[in-house]
Amino acid sequence: MSAHSLSVAVLAATVALLGWWLAASPGDPVDGVPTTLADFTARVEAMVAAGDTGARHGDLPVVRPPTADVFILARRWSFTPAVVLEPGGSYRIHLLAEDVVHSAALGGTEVLLVPGLMRVVPLTAPAAGSVRLQCGEYCGLGHPRMSGSIAVSAQEGVQRRQILGGVDVGEGVERPGRP
Repeated sequence: MSAHSLSVAVLAATVALLGWWLAASPGDPVDGVPTTLADFTARVEAMVAAGDTGARHGDLPVVRPPTADVFILARRWSFTPAVVLEPGGSYRIHLLAEDVVHSAALGGTEVLLVPGLMRVVPLTAPAAGSVRLQCGEYCGLGHPRMSGSIAVSAQEGVQRRQILGGVDVGEGVERPGRP
């Protein structure tokens, strides 16, 4: 291969890569938005305050988000909070790593989560069931247990049982002020 043809090949590859980069839309999960942990945590806390169902999944609150923007924080070794979505609803799942590099496999998409860089993944909730949320980047000894689940339910209270991460929320869940 001559030096000229090698130069042309490198130029063509560079143009193709630039074209792919420019064609990516702002909503693609490959994009990230720089954010501070304090700002993201405030958004998570506001979502929890507005949509807390009163149920708990382990030590996590179960939240029905009040808007299409859902904020989930990845930290060793959990995704917080647990979320319940409306069937068929369109959502933007905002994800941020709190401590180390994680990844989130969510609804057929996997994104790398780096502290300080928020990722947004569009998600249409299925008609029923749940959406698995799993960390795919080794993040320490608890990594194999780092999973969450996004349950799908028509209305809070319509169904007594919601499946979140394989745990039946209808039984053995703390519900303040409820039998």
